[in-house]
This record gives sequence, structure tokens and C-alpha cells, in this order.
Amino acid sequence: MKKSFLFTILLSSALLFTGCGGTENSSTGSNDDDFVLKIAYNNSLCEAPIQMGVEKGFFEAEGLKFEMVKADAAHMPEAIGSGQIDAGFGLLGKYLQPIDNGLDIKITAGIHTGCTKLLVPENSDINSVADLKGKRIGTGGLGAAGTIITRRSLYHAGLNASPDNCDAEFVVYSESDLAQALQNGAIDAIVLGDPRASIAERDYNLKVIIDTAKDEEYKNEYCCISFVTGDIAENHPEIAERFTRAIMKASQWVEENKEETAKIQIEKNWVAGDAEFNAQVLSSYSYKPALEGGYEALKITVPDLLAIGLINSNRNADEFIENARLSFDGLSDEDILGSKSDTTKTAGIFTNTVSAAEKEKNDCCETTTYAIPDCCS
Repeated sequence: MKKSFLFTILLSSALLFTGCGGTENSSTGSNDDDFVLKIAYNNSLCEAPIQMGVEKGFFEAEGLKFEMVKADAAHMPEAIGSGQIDAGFGLLGKYLQPIDNGLDIKITAGIHTGCTKLLVPENSDINSVADLKGKRIGTGGLGAAGTIITRRSLYHAGLNASPDNCDAEFVVYSESDLAQALQNGAIDAIVLGDPRASIAERDYNLKVIIDTAKDEEYKNEYCCISFVTGDIAENHPEIAERFTRAIMKASQWVEENKEETAKIQIEKNWVAGDAEFNAQVLSSYSYKPALEGGYEALKITVPDLLAIGLINSNRNADEFIENARLSFDGLSDEDILGSKSDTTKTAGIFTNTVSAAEKEKNDCCETTTYAIPDCCS
């Protein structure tokens, strides 16, 4: 069985893409059987369902033709807006302001909880969110999901959290420099997503103030969601459903196979680090995919962002939420996930029917995020 996906490279600042074949999606009205869905990935640990969707054949089992497009998380909205991405996975919080500003994506499902932490030195006098008043918080970006979570936490603690009037100051650093800046005293706290957050916690002996995987106010809230563009939702609804079905099945597989997931992530160069440590981090997340999960997260998050001023105050919360979601009439979680045995059987369809020759070719293509035309074409 020939691989239908082609790996591409995102040149970070220019957002220039290359691939094995350069297949472009057709415009409105194209045949879904020939449509190549451009799926984003960015090598994050919690993005395991996207990665396992490829490695365990969930996308192919749904009949999808697809191309994996590497996109830096910070530039994902630009890549989506320019048509370089059709579907993906990510932290809900970081997409709400872009949606407010016109980004046309639709949330299709909730995928998992957890994956963001706010950390301080072990000897810090900061012991709660309320203690962040007057402090400098390092972040990878003012629109990053960690910044959004921190502002929400400040708001819930009764502090000012709006961009124009905040009781804490956010300072932007490269994520790779945040822990060092904290150790040097340039900032008082850092907010990061995993695996960087858990690695920094371990290596720098840091204290956790916010942990969305464990804190009562966040532990049952879907942080990460699946999405498709408005164009896919409107003009290729069957493709949108197939993608959602596949990523939900892959998510359930991850929940049931976290150690194997972490091992595959390292072996196939999806994620850096140590497989054993990454498996421990993954174990703190709850991968419980649900069609209504993204919708429920929207209902929790959007009112907070309106109150804080991160979404235009003239917006109607209910209309915003309804416009940001995509529902599939008559489809239920049970229809997609069935029993545990059904899901594992689906995952095995692809891997168990690949010939030895095809497996050698597939392994060659999969072991790098760069295109090898002679190998994977």
C-alpha cells in the first residue's frame, strides 16, 4: 500500500513550503476522492493524535488522501489564512483571538486536557496565582495559549488581566530561553507547554503554580482541539468528518498506548527528548476525544476572553461560539469510537496489510520530516 502523504518543510519566517510532489488541492466542487487534505504538524508532544494518525494508519483507514505540512505553532494562523493548511490540531486558547480577527476555522472536536504549566523557582515567594500581582511572567508570545491561560487565571483570582490593564507583566522570550531567564532572575515566572514545561520543571527544580492537567479549574477542560478551515467545512464536509473521525480514533489509541506512543514519537523523529520521560508527561493528560468537547471548551473560554478584553466586547458570546464550531448531524462519539477492540482493530488494518517492500519504502519516507523524492514518491 503506497503512502499517500508527502512531508513538507515550513521555512520558519518566509512560510515557504516544499514537498515530494507539490500536489495542490482543487477549489470548490472538487471530487472528495481526489482531494488532498493538508494537515498541519509541529512536533509537539501533546500532538500525538496527529502523529499516530499517520503512523498507525488512522487517516488512511478513513479514506483520506493527505499531505503533512510542518508549521511553526506561532505562525499557524498565518499558514491557515494563506491556504497552506486545511486541518490540524492545537490549543484552543491561541485560536480565539485570530477567529475574532477573521480567521476562518471551525472547531470539530475536543481531543485532550492538560499540557500547560506556569512555573517559578522553588524558593520563590510566589505560591498562588494571586501572588503573581506585580510580577514579570515570561512567555513565548502574547497570543500564546499559555499567556491566555495565565490571563484567565489572573481574572479568576480577582486580578486585572486585560492587555491594557494587567496586574502582571508579560515578557516575550524565545521558549528555549525562558528557563534560563527565570534562573537568572530576569523574570519571576514562566508559562510553557509540554514537553518544555516538564523538562524545565525537572532540570531547574521549579515549582508549579498552574498545571492545566491537574488544577481543578482546568483539568476537565479540553485544552486541545481538532479543526478544519471554513472552506473545508463548507465545500468538503465529508472530508472534514473523515479527518475528525480519524483524529478522534487516534486520540483514543494514544490514551490506551501512551508508552508506545512516546516511543514511536522519538523513533520517528516527531518529538525530541527521552521516550520514558515523555511517556510520564503524556500520562498526565487525559485523551478522551469527544465531538462536543471543543464546543464545551468554547462555552467556558469565550466568556472569559470577552470579560478580559481579548475578544471584541461587541461580540455576542453565543453567536461567536456557534460560528466557531462545526457539528456533524446524526454523528455521535459512539459511532466514531465504538468499543476498545473496534478502535485497535481499525488501527491495525494499515500496519498489518503492508507488504515487506512497501514497508521498507514507507519506513524510509517516515524517518525524516524532510522529503526524499526517490524514497517516498
